Amino acid sequence: MVNHTDDTIVVLIPGLWMPAWVMCFLQRKLERVGFRCTRFGYASGRAGLEENSARLAAFVRGLSESRVHLVGHSLGGVLALHSTRTHALRQVRRIVMIGSPWRDSFVARRMCRNRFGRGLLGKTVPQWLACAKPPAPDGVLVGAVAGTLASGLGRLFAPGMPRPHDGVIRVEETAVQGMAAYIELRVSHAGMLLSSCVAERVGQFLLHGRFEPAARSELTLPAKEKYALGRGRESR
Repeated sequence: MVNHTDDTIVVLIPGLWMPAWVMCFLQRKLERVGFRCTRFGYASGRAGLEENSARLAAFVRGLSESRVHLVGHSLGGVLALHSTRTHALRQVRRIVMIGSPWRDSFVARRMCRNRFGRGLLGKTVPQWLACAKPPAPDGVLVGAVAGTLASGLGRLFAPGMPRPHDGVIRVEETAVQGMAAYIELRVSHAGMLLSSCVAERVGQFLLHGRFEPAARSELTLPAKEKYALGRGRESR
């Protein structure tokens, strides 16, 4: 079990085209049980993968805390793991990827077939599709959450997407070689951002490095494991 102190902070990272404030629900849930959080926003459409990866690395290194956990939704999870590996971020101890297409993206590849779809994807996603998909970094615990409620815009852009999926990302696309824990939840891709169940499971992994069974899903922290609440910060 990690010995949480005031020297630990959670960085929340949104997905494609999403502003950092979409992570506020998850931030509030985590802060209520004692986690200190901040948010990182990035230009997923205008900037490329390496530029955004470097920005996240600089953001993490600029934090005063010595221990950092990264939690990313969709493309945010991909960016979190890619940046940690590429820039050897020693502060990062745990990464939670929520509906993140680490292995591939059926929907994105379909969208890349035409100019309109490529325009919607921006720069980061196509560059990610062309990259190698390395395993989890040594010394970093990675947890992946996959959704199985097939409701989302992915069905519009890629009819016939093989199930199971969350409406945007296929379950098999979320697996990371060397990950410490994996869980499937009946929630849609967008619904993950407002799911109390997802928030509880994220907290479990940040605390214990695993996802608890459903019967033990409620997240509670003993007093000795809680650390001081801080006001949420957001990158500009």
